[in-house]
Amino acid sequence: MFKTKNSKGFTVIELMIVAVAIGIFSAIAIPRFGKVMTKLKLKSAARDVTSTLRLARSNAVSQKRPFGVYFDINSQKYILFKDNVNLGSYTYETGDSAIKIVTLPENIDFGYASFNNSTVVFRPNGSASSSGMVDVWSYDVYDYLYVDVLASTGRVKLEKYGYDSY
Repeated sequence: MFKTKNSKGFTVIELMIVAVAIGIFSAIAIPRFGKVMTKLKLKSAARDVTSTLRLARSNAVSQKRPFGVYFDINSQKYILFKDNVNLGSYTYETGDSAIKIVTLPENIDFGYASFNNSTVVFRPNGSASSSGMVDVWSYDVYDYLYVDVLASTGRVKLEKYGYDSY
């Protein structure tokens, strides 16, 4: 059927062209969507680590007791704990009270933790046992974030390699 000046609607060819265009755009967008989701999981995990460190510092100040976070690099977990055993050792030991145990999401890993014994303990005055950082990263998107702790003040800051802080 031929189009005339007064005919309304779309031809089958026009509809097929639109369908093909939608298919091409979808094929391009789907792989990028996966990477976007992984980046969102990475940012969320790094923010959660930051929040847990800040919670440890806050608990130490408010309860006037040492609280810390232990990073288990091998199992990709971190533990918020109340330091009950060997208060000056600044390590997570049997007998310390585990308050929160978190496993990192799939495809998100710790690169390393530069704290002594992979543990940072906050003192009742808000300072930390040592300065250092913990890497949070993903192989899938080759992106790194790190959480930095300053011993003298206990300041906790989330950073991205080569960019501004979050």
